[in-house]
Amino acid sequence: MSRTHAVVRGALLVGMVGGIYACTADADVFAPDPVDPLFRNYVAIGNSITAGFQSDGINDSTQRTSYARLLALQMRTRYSFPSLAMPGCPPPIANGVTGARVPSPVPCALRNVTVVNNVPIAPPSLNNVAVPGLGTADVTALGTAAPRNNALTQLILGGKTMVQKALEVDPTFATIWMGNNDILAPALGGVPGLATPVNTFITNYAKMMNEFTAGAPGVKGVLIGVVQVTGVPILFRAAVLTDPTVLQAASLIAGRAVSLDPNTCSGTGLTSLIAVPYLTAIRNRPPGAPGLVFCRKTGLNPDPGDAGILDPDEQVTVKALIDGYNRYIQAKADSVGFAYWDPNVIFDQLKAANQIPAFPIITSTTQTFGQFISLDGIHPSTLAHMTIANELIKVINAKYSTKLAALP
Repeated sequence: MSRTHAVVRGALLVGMVGGIYACTADADVFAPDPVDPLFRNYVAIGNSITAGFQSDGINDSTQRTSYARLLALQMRTRYSFPSLAMPGCPPPIANGVTGARVPSPVPCALRNVTVVNNVPIAPPSLNNVAVPGLGTADVTALGTAAPRNNALTQLILGGKTMVQKALEVDPTFATIWMGNNDILAPALGGVPGLATPVNTFITNYAKMMNEFTAGAPGVKGVLIGVVQVTGVPILFRAAVLTDPTVLQAASLIAGRAVSLDPNTCSGTGLTSLIAVPYLTAIRNRPPGAPGLVFCRKTGLNPDPGDAGILDPDEQVTVKALIDGYNRYIQAKADSVGFAYWDPNVIFDQLKAANQIPAFPIITSTTQTFGQFISLDGIHPSTLAHMTIANELIKVINAKYSTKLAALP
């Protein structure tokens, strides 16, 4: 569910990564000794979460924290992933308060290369084919034909579609987590009308599943639902700014005194969701301009109550879209004999227990969004990936009567 990959876009870089793909190698391949024949050949299809994207960046270290790798360890099956060189592509955020990244001489450090006797080793087939930033329309699209094509698409898939790459391992078991990017950016931007319509989502998802199951007859697995974007901590309720302590923290983020606009932030306006970047944008207002936070559209041009704001009506739209996505994913899982897992249950529980904070913790540079969300306020942390893996293990064991052990 990546917020941006602008730093790795561009024709020059795409051409470079296409040229070096054949010289890259993959890492972390375990000898196949699965705990159950069902897991003989595992593949993970997905986007940023599945790939191991954390704190708005990805590299070999974050890739090794992915729930997909953790599942493979418990399955005791082969696992190969497209190892991205340090410090990353792009490097992750190192400070959750300032947003500063790990220093890097380049925006994308490309793939790691394994050389034996001065000869680059060609990569084996991948068990994790997830590409950050991609949506359901991209899974079956080739290269630049993919609507969200980026440099990571070339680095990871090497000119093939995600489904084609997934089928290279002759999969017997799969986890598929697609759909978050169909709604994420429009919701965070306060423009849910730009999200993928439910009917289009169904068409895209059905095409992916039809191609995948046709290429891997008898494959089993888990389909994972789309996360309710309104619950990610990069968004906060306007109402929390009525707390003087939180208002002071918001003012520090904004670089000037912040206050709620009394006209748009009264009544139900206090239930509006505000993206943290809305506060950082206040820094760019002219000197002396008030640090007002608007909770609804004002009719002004440009409208200070539009971008980065999800008013109550827009929240209803977002929820309806995601509910529609997830009803279809669950029905598709039932129709093909897969298990289904709804990630919103566990994340709702964590939020209810205040394990996911209602507002960024600006006194912490390393746990600004708590223990379970990484420093971008969107992607799961290492601890959350362990939780996700254990929840999936429960679902897999219940569906297929397997005996995967939980992570400690």
